[in-house]
Amino acid sequence: MAKNRKNPGQNRRGISFFSGLFFLAGLAVLVMIGISLGKETYRKRQIQKEIENLQAEIQKINQENSDLDNLISYLSSREFQEKEAREKLNLQKENEKMIVLRKDVGPKNTAPGNGDAKNGEAPEDNTPNWKKWLELFFSKKN
Repeated sequence: MAKNRKNPGQNRRGISFFSGLFFLAGLAVLVMIGISLGKETYRKRQIQKEIENLQAEIQKINQENSDLDNLISYLSSREFQEKEAREKLNLQKENEKMIVLRKDVGPKNTAPGNGDAKNGEAPEDNTPNWKKWLELFFSKKN
C-alpha cells in the first residue's frame, strides 16, 4: 500500500494515456464506420437509379412489342392482303371492273403565255410576288 501512495500520479497518467488512446481508437472506428455507411448509401442510390432506368426501358420495349403485335395482326389480315394484291399486283375480284384515272402530264397547248380562253384557263402571270404586293397596296386603281 505504501508503494501506491508514493506514486499516485504515475497510475493516473497511465490511465489517462490509455483512456485517450481508447478514445482515439473509438473515434477512428466510428469515422471508418461512417465512411463505409456513406459509401454503401451512395451505392444503394446508384443501384436504385439503374433499376428505375431499366424499368423505364422495359416499359418502352413492352410498348414497342405491343405496337409490333398490332402491326403483325394488321398485316396478316384479309383486308390488308386484298389491298396489297390490288395495288402491287394489279389483281381484281371476279366481277370487278377497274377504272384507271391518269393525270394529264401537261396542258395540250404548251406555248408560253397563251391564255386558253376556250378551256377556261387564265393566262399565267409571271409577275413576282413583291411586285404584286406593291401594286395591291400602292396602286391607285379604285
